[in-house]
Amino acid sequence: MKKTDETLGHWLLQRITAASLIPTILIANVSTPILLNILLLWHIHVGIEEILADHVHHEVTRNWILILLRVFRLIIIKYVFLFCVFQKEPSGSRDCRIMN
Repeated sequence: MKKTDETLGHWLLQRITAASLIPTILIANVSTPILLNILLLWHIHVGIEEILADHVHHEVTRNWILILLRVFRLIIIKYVFLFCVFQKEPSGSRDCRIMN
């Protein structure tokens, strides 16, 4: 029963993050790029976690890949945040948008 609940939780989380990406893209303001990047990276992480659970059968290997993926995600979030905060525009505005 625990495995079924965990699978349902991952399925639901994947659908929620996918559904929340659409309004975040459509309603873009200054604060949404950081939220959009976090949602996108979380969606990617949950998807890759499911792929690894299905196809990598050695648990130690799967756990190491997931640890490295989490570290990589934190590094990417840090760089996106720093880019958004310290980006300098010629007009002096700090507008960090994904889609121009």
